[in-house]
Amino acid sequence: MTLRICVVLADGDAPGPGERRFLDTVSRDDRLSLHALTALPPPPSKLPAAFAGLLRAEARTLPAPDTAPALSEPIATFDAGSVEGCDVIVDFSHAEQAEALADKARFGLWRLSAFAEGAGLSEARLRSPATAVTLTCDRGKGPIPIASARYDTKFLATRNRAYAREKSVQLLARELVRLARADTLPRRITPPPPAPVPAAWDVVDYVFATAREFMMRAWRKVEAKRGRRPGMFFLRLGHGRLEDITLTDGVDLVPLSNSYWADPFLFEHGGRTYLFYEDYSYDTGRGHLSVGRLDGDTMAPMGPVMQRDIHLSYPFVFSWNGEILMIPETHQAERIEVWRATRFPMEWELLATGFEGVKAVDTVVFQRDGQWWLLTNICNDSFGDFGTELHLFRIDDPLLGGAAPHPLNPVVIDACTARGGGRIVERDGRLLRASQDNTHGIYGYGLNLMEITELSMESFAERPLRHLYPDDVPGVMGAHHMDAAGGYTVVDLRRTQTGLHRSGRRQLQDAAAQEDQHQGRPDDGGHGDGEAKAKLGAE
Repeated sequence: MTLRICVVLADGDAPGPGERRFLDTVSRDDRLSLHALTALPPPPSKLPAAFAGLLRAEARTLPAPDTAPALSEPIATFDAGSVEGCDVIVDFSHAEQAEALADKARFGLWRLSAFAEGAGLSEARLRSPATAVTLTCDRGKGPIPIASARYDTKFLATRNRAYAREKSVQLLARELVRLARADTLPRRITPPPPAPVPAAWDVVDYVFATAREFMMRAWRKVEAKRGRRPGMFFLRLGHGRLEDITLTDGVDLVPLSNSYWADPFLFEHGGRTYLFYEDYSYDTGRGHLSVGRLDGDTMAPMGPVMQRDIHLSYPFVFSWNGEILMIPETHQAERIEVWRATRFPMEWELLATGFEGVKAVDTVVFQRDGQWWLLTNICNDSFGDFGTELHLFRIDDPLLGGAAPHPLNPVVIDACTARGGGRIVERDGRLLRASQDNTHGIYGYGLNLMEITELSMESFAERPLRHLYPDDVPGVMGAHHMDAAGGYTVVDLRRTQTGLHRSGRRQLQDAAAQEDQHQGRPDDGGHGDGEAKAKLGAE
C-alpha cells in the first residue's frame, strides 16, 4: 500500500535539514505519498533563558552544516480538515494542538524525540557516549514508543541537536515503509531513558566543558605539527578464531614513520598468510593499500599494492570462481569498485564498478544459501557520517550486478553497531559480522561481534555476541576492525599516547637495519634475499 502522510512543521521557523531531507525522501519513495504539508506554532520555550541565549549565539557563531535538499513543496496554512483522509500525521512541531489530531489519522500521530526543544542538549553537556532518539505513535491514548536509534554525541549542543534531527528522519522513513508493507503498526518497544532537561545552572557546566574541549582540540593540533598524534592506529597480531579475539593478547605491528596502519584483512594463498591493510600517510593526507607476509610472529612488509590520488582503505580481499578479488573503500570516487589480482599479492586490475554516485564505505560481500549479498555504510546527511546506518543489497554475484536494495534500508541504525568492522564469517551455519562501536566521541571506540539471525528481502536482524572495549587495555583508546584467517587473528587499535610505541619503533628499526634492497617478485611469496622482517614483540 501507499501511505498518505500529513507533515506538520513548526510555524515561524524555516524547515531544518531534517525536515527537508524527510520530505525529499517521501517525494522519491512510491510507498509514501505527501497528503498535506502544514505548520503549527511550537509550544512555549521551557529552556532557561541563559541556556537559550547561549544556544542562539552558538548557532550563529558555529552553525551546523546543511546540505539537505531545498524545500520543494509549499507550506499550507493549518486547517484541521487537511489531515482528513491521511494515514499518518508526522509532527515536527511538537505543538500541543497537534496532539488533538492524534485520532484523526488511521495510524495516529508520529513524533521523533529529537525534534523536542531540549533534545540533544543535556547529552552534549554531560558528554554522553551516545544520544538516543525515540519514535512514538499516538492514536489518541498517549504516545507509544515504536522504534529508537543511537547517535554519537557531538560536543556542541546545537550541533548535536541538528545532527540527531537530520539523522533520525531515516529511522522515521524506515518505520513508515515498514508500516506500508505490513499495514500494521510496529510493536511497542522499551525506550531508552530520556535525558534530563537542562536547568539554569547547567549553563556554567556546559560552558566549562565546551571550553575544555576547544582547548584540547587546539592542543592536539599543536602536537600534530610536532608529529605527535594521539589516536593513531596500529595492528595487533594474535592466533585463533574470530570469536576468540581479545584486545589484550598478541604482538604489535607499528609503522615507523608519519603514518598509521588500520583496516587489516588476512588472506591465505599458496600455503602462506598475507596481511593487507590501510597505510595512511599524514604527509599526503590519504591512505593507500599495502601488504605483508606473515611467518610465525613476524611480518615481512612487501610494500604498496594500490596507490591512487584518492583515499583508499578497507582492502576486503576474498576469492571467487578461482580469482582473488578485492573491494577497497573508494568513497571519494563515489562508487564501489571490484579489483582482480593479476599477480598476487602485488598487482591488481579494475574488474567491475557499481553504485555510481554513491558514497559508500566498508563494503563486504558474502554468500548465503546460494544468494549473494552486499553490506555497506552510506552517508545520507550533512555531517559526512558513515558510522550509523548499515545498508543491505541483494546482488547477482561479487561483480555487483543486479543490485537490489533491501526494502527496509538502512537495516541497522545505531552508532554502536552499524558500521562494518571486517568480513562476514560463516561458522557452523551461523553468520558472524564484525562491526564498530562509534560512540564516546571516538571513531572506532570499540568492536562488536554480531550474529545475523534473519537475512532475506523481507527482514534483517542481528544480535550481539561480544563487545570489545578498550577501557582495560593500557595505552589504547579504541579498536575498530578485526579479522581471522590461517590460524591468525588481527585487530587494529588506537593508542592514547602520542608518537610511536617505543618497542614498536625499536623492533622496526632493527628490522630496517637488516634490510637490503628488497626486489621480491609477485607470486614468489616475497622471498627477496634481503627482505626486511618486522619483528613483533608484546608491548
